Amino acid sequence: MSEMKDAHNKLEARVSSYFSQPDFGVMLRVRKESDTVLWHNSVAYNELLSYINRTATAIQGLSTAERDSGYAVSETMERLCSIFDRLQVLMTAMHTPTYSTRPYQHTDSLRPGAGESYRNWSRHMLRSIFNLVEQALPANKCGHVNELAQYLAGSFGNCTRIDYGTGHELSFVFFLCALFRANVLQSSDVPAAALLLFGRYLCFVRRLQQQFGLKPAGSQYCYSIDDYQFVAFLWGAAQLSYRAPFAPKQLLQPALYTQESSNYLLAGCVAYVASSKEGNFNEHSNLLWGMVTLSSWPKIYHGLYDMYRNEVLSQFHLLRHLCFGNLMPFCLAPPKDKPQRAQLGFVAAARESQQQQQPETVTATATATATATATETAHSGLSTGSSSSSLHNNYCRLRSLSLREPRATTTTHTELK
Repeated sequence: MSEMKDAHNKLEARVSSYFSQPDFGVMLRVRKESDTVLWHNSVAYNELLSYINRTATAIQGLSTAERDSGYAVSETMERLCSIFDRLQVLMTAMHTPTYSTRPYQHTDSLRPGAGESYRNWSRHMLRSIFNLVEQALPANKCGHVNELAQYLAGSFGNCTRIDYGTGHELSFVFFLCALFRANVLQSSDVPAAALLLFGRYLCFVRRLQQQFGLKPAGSQYCYSIDDYQFVAFLWGAAQLSYRAPFAPKQLLQPALYTQESSNYLLAGCVAYVASSKEGNFNEHSNLLWGMVTLSSWPKIYHGLYDMYRNEVLSQFHLLRHLCFGNLMPFCLAPPKDKPQRAQLGFVAAARESQQQQQPETVTATATATATATATETAHSGLSTGSSSSSLHNNYCRLRSLSLREPRATTTTHTELK
């Protein structure tokens, strides 16, 4: 028996070594539980976390609606956004019967006909996605079409299980990160990638959830902020980390999230949760309800960031469906290569650059307005939230994580289990 076990282990090691070659192509690399340790030490993992934090730094203080004055939108970005226009046409053509305006609930059964319609849409999407990505890329970047299209195709849910979750959202963040790694997008495109392109993606997958009744993938709704997304809440907290127009404890007020849903990612997420669930937030979204009692948006971001690493990026059942390629390699990262940390609490470089390019009179007006706003909301991001003794255990963990030193980067023991 021991000889057979040794032979099996050697075979597993050879297979893992073979599939870990960076030039092999786009492949599933996390094949067993122990591969999650390799994932946490890979180039892709470091690049992913650095990209998430770099984006968080760039979008703070920017409103999603400030396309003209807040952040630049390149022609390539416009072409990438047009992908969702084409996919929307495919979705509309499915003629799925409408049973409800809300997505799948945990007590629901699968809507009749919705599953087959979703599979049909997925087949059409896979036939066209490579061509759509090729049309959106510059001519000299078409060598990356295969890898980029596979990341994008994996971000719309699973047509076998008829579900969607944070693993599919992660695949789209891989797509965004790979666009920058391939130099398809430049550093000036970082704000637009999160606020515009990722925003279009969110609107699209929410429509998928509603039209086809997609279930939450796996059991992720037990630890996530809502049933489907996580990065949207993470970047939403970062967006509000500089001169936020409202305090965390105001977020769950219906009048506020309705008014600000088109301006801030987090308000849009809360508005969607409120429209798709019945009851109060402390009943259906306990972690979200407890999260807003933290005293500032940077604390919420750091707590969510640690939670994302521990509860999403360490889940084997999620990682085994994730593809890796040349742009997001699974190979071992250099020992000194550490993920970049988010620097929160100051104006985004994109806004500062835009203000410098504006005429002097416009800049003076904007400065005066910003000063007045800062005076009115000087403590809006630092107000103390209400306490409660009935918070969910996950929220308690989120709060304890947020109180750590922001610069701590040590991997926790839960990540390597």
